[in-house]
Amino acid sequence: MKVKLLIVEDEVLVAEDLKDDLIKSGFEVVGTAISDDEALDIIEKKQPDLVLMDIQIKGKLDGIELAQEINELTAVPIIYISANTGSQFINRALETRPHAFLTKPYNLKDLVISIELAMHKYNESVLVEEQSSFDSIFVKSGSYYRKIKIEDILYIEADGSYCQVYTKSGKHILSFNLNHFQQEVKSSGLKRVHRSYVVNTEQVDGFDKSSLLIGGKMIPVSQNRKEDVFRLFKRL
Repeated sequence: MKVKLLIVEDEVLVAEDLKDDLIKSGFEVVGTAISDDEALDIIEKKQPDLVLMDIQIKGKLDGIELAQEINELTAVPIIYISANTGSQFINRALETRPHAFLTKPYNLKDLVISIELAMHKYNESVLVEEQSSFDSIFVKSGSYYRKIKIEDILYIEADGSYCQVYTKSGKHILSFNLNHFQQEVKSSGLKRVHRSYVVNTEQVDGFDKSSLLIGGKMIPVSQNRKEDVFRLFKRL
């Protein structure tokens, strides 16, 4: 899954060059905005994962004021790309807690690294939140968090650097791997049965000597995990 970016830049040619560079680097650009109103509209409709923000933009707000408003609406990370490097701008920008501040003209390699680091930091800190009672988790869905009860999880499947959480009501894609999910979500009912699967043992419908049946899907059980997994189930 590609990281979805919004570019807020009032110079159209600069925005187009930046867009082309980012697409070639493997990112998805969901929109470019020259003003605060355009940016807020795109955020509402397209729900980007990260915003690249110039300071001097059109509209009633400058980029820093826009970032403050965005912070009140959503937790999306913001990276400034600006030629305004005076202390008055830097100090104001820092108050909005940006994930990076890059100067123009930008270096594409530095920009890509900044985006990847920002998304990693964001995912590490807020993509999964644990409640004190820990009967549910919150996962990012667009610009907000959706509640998932632990008891409703059927299984979690690895998908490269992502993982997919299957529940009774549907599927949710998380922007981190299965190992990170296990580190963040510690529940006695969730059991790693294979390098690619974590299952909710309360949702197991049946099993044979090498797999579990959950919600109509056969989940393989690794050879080195069989003894630990199958002893969880009472057999007559």
